[in-house]
Amino acid sequence: MKIGLLGGLWPLWGCLWRARQRRKGMGNPFVKGGKPLLVEVQGEDPRAMLQAGFEALGGIEDLVGGREVVIKPNFVFPQAYPVTTDPEVIIEVARLLRSAGAKEVEVFDAPGTFLVGTERQTFDYHAMARRAQTEGLKVTIGDAARRSQYVKSRHPSWRAYPEIIVHRKVWKAPVVINLPCLKRHHTSYLTCALKNNFGAIYGAQRWDAHLRGEGLDKMKRKASVRAKLPFRNRAHFMRALAEFADAVHPELSIVDARAILTRGGPTKGKGKVVRGVNRMIFSGDMVALDLYCSMIMEQYDDTYTTEMIMPYLREAHALGLGRLDLQEVELIKIKA
Repeated sequence: MKIGLLGGLWPLWGCLWRARQRRKGMGNPFVKGGKPLLVEVQGEDPRAMLQAGFEALGGIEDLVGGREVVIKPNFVFPQAYPVTTDPEVIIEVARLLRSAGAKEVEVFDAPGTFLVGTERQTFDYHAMARRAQTEGLKVTIGDAARRSQYVKSRHPSWRAYPEIIVHRKVWKAPVVINLPCLKRHHTSYLTCALKNNFGAIYGAQRWDAHLRGEGLDKMKRKASVRAKLPFRNRAHFMRALAEFADAVHPELSIVDARAILTRGGPTKGKGKVVRGVNRMIFSGDMVALDLYCSMIMEQYDDTYTTEMIMPYLREAHALGLGRLDLQEVELIKIKA
């Protein structure tokens, strides 16, 4: 069976660079009584919501004090929030990180070069470099197609790709803060904390995963196309999604669900923006966080069910990325 152009080249690429150990990170520092903390803040003022969330976690000084921190937003396409992370939220998070003692704060993402024209397009759309300069922040615009920017890492638990190629900025970062939007996705069904890690993975590898996950309908494609594209292997994609998240392993994820993209995604297209959801959800447990946010999506999108994402939640749980039972999580709900 043909696995497609990217998949066919993958064994060759895998021989070219020495693999390092996966990013270890600091693990989940937000645990109480043996249970991961999951904080939901309701409100409309992003700064007040962020402050309340950090306080409910017990503060972030121990996590970021004296350390360099990388903020990983979702800058997949030049469209406004909630397709991409709200730049005002990025700035507010950076301010609070520095107030908590962070040595340096850097904003990083690597949009798909071949998908959006240039790797700078979304950053320019949001004027992110100018805003960051005003705040004294660093910005790194990764090029998903430039292999020299990436580090090949490995872990014995990975099966979809035994070696995963992660951007050097993320692999070396002492602390990674994950800032996803909450929205639908045509292949993963949902973009949240776990899926947002795709933007730190080398382009050829993430595109290979998408191609296998999306596949093709043999009866609807011409023979010339069938010869180049893989048949659908959704299980491979779901494993890859969880393993990419394991390769990045952010210490904290903050889901900005003040507005969400329902019905279609990850860009507007067929999607419908729902405003007034007015929630931010915080946790170092990406599995519990995605499960909780999936239940929020169910409330606003009658075309979606949590069962759609259970395959990758189970894979992520098996990798130790979090709890799959919300009874095992310390849930805190507050208003700001």
